[in-house]
Amino acid sequence: MIKLRLILAAAALVMASACATTPPDLNDGQIVHGKRIGVVELGMPLSSLLSVQGPPLRTAPIPNTAATTYTFADGLTVGAEETVYWIITENERFRTDTGVGPGIEQIAARAALGKPKCVETRPEVTVYDYGDLYFESGNVDGRVKRVGVVARERPCTQTN
Repeated sequence: MIKLRLILAAAALVMASACATTPPDLNDGQIVHGKRIGVVELGMPLSSLLSVQGPPLRTAPIPNTAATTYTFADGLTVGAEETVYWIITENERFRTDTGVGPGIEQIAARAALGKPKCVETRPEVTVYDYGDLYFESGNVDGRVKRVGVVARERPCTQTN
């Protein structure tokens, strides 16, 4: 009888611990396609953004919209109205699960991400657009300058 009680107690303990999970650590430096960069998530309410990031270093209205650009000390720049709808980083701390982030070679980023949906050449940078993620590469040094995560696809003016 004592063995049965011990077995039942052990089984109850195992089942209870299986239900307990820890929340995900979003302060992991991850860039996740169409979802987040670090702790900042697409769709996050503006009040939550300011709560987790603190006061921005600067703000600027986005022309022809009711949205604002918020620039933070950790190298994130965020576009938001009532909620976050794009996030950009220039901080080398942030990387995708395949290692794409600011500072790496453009050729390595393209190898990791595959064929982009759109390529747009500008005077200083070339933009490689993958729909819910894009990166800008310097035209002189060939290194990724910034990576952006977006909720909706950007307009494509050139194809690859």
